[in-house]
Amino acid sequence: MASKKVTMKVYGMTCDDCVRHVTNGLTEGGADKVSVSLKDGIATAVVDDSKVLPDDLVKLPVFSKDSQYKAQIRRIE
Repeated sequence: MASKKVTMKVYGMTCDDCVRHVTNGLTEGGADKVSVSLKDGIATAVVDDSKVLPDDLVKLPVFSKDSQYKAQIRRIE
């Protein structure tokens, strides 16, 4: 298992419910240790890259074309 910590900029969040929605979307997409900050517009998550590629997080349904949320990968460690 190769764990990677992924930091993303998340656009479109306006309230605590948005934070819950993004957190749940990342968790359902295979991420662990998810932390989302409304104030900073940043989400961090840990993924096992043998199961989920870090770059695929921004392709999850929570960030789809029809969603109000968009994300950009800022860092993968």
